[in-house]
Amino acid sequence: MAAIPESMIHNLEAQQAILDAFAPIVDELTKEAQVEIARFDAAFSADHNTIGRVLKAHLVIEQYLNEHIKAKYRIENLEELRLSFAQKTLLLKDDLSPAAWVKGAIQNVNTVRNKFSHTLTPRIEWGAINNVIDVLKIARKGIVYKDPIDAIEAFASVACAFLIEAPSSKRTHLEQLLKAGKIKVATVVF
Repeated sequence: MAAIPESMIHNLEAQQAILDAFAPIVDELTKEAQVEIARFDAAFSADHNTIGRVLKAHLVIEQYLNEHIKAKYRIENLEELRLSFAQKTLLLKDDLSPAAWVKGAIQNVNTVRNKFSHTLTPRIEWGAINNVIDVLKIARKGIVYKDPIDAIEAFASVACAFLIEAPSSKRTHLEQLLKAGKIKVATVVF
């Protein structure tokens, strides 16, 4: 059997001395560690499907938002500007354009997504997506959504459609409907 170097023996003795010093509270430390491990396991194993669905809707809307801003403002290097999603939504005009009609609802989706990025057990309250619901009442008339996430996903396609720069004849028709009050612009509620 190989001899243990003297420096290691001293380390082993030092380690044993530390273990002996903690002996009276080892059971208590073990219990606390087990509680924390159980808490971690619960958080990590929670259903995160909703988080993924919110993130996906947010990312798709952001893609169309980027394309809208690039086309509207003729910005080729938008990514280099490193604008936040919230800053990008502020670039949507508050006029009678199709993009303005979905602006408040897009901001609702961003608020929900931001809330989700800071909690492990997120919930979407219906009140947090009032503007989304207002848009869907017109764009998806008669459809009832079981959960707020279903409404957000349904809204994502509407938002993307309204962010596309439509041919001027179609855009003009929509603007006329907005001006006539036949379609109301959703207002932002924070």
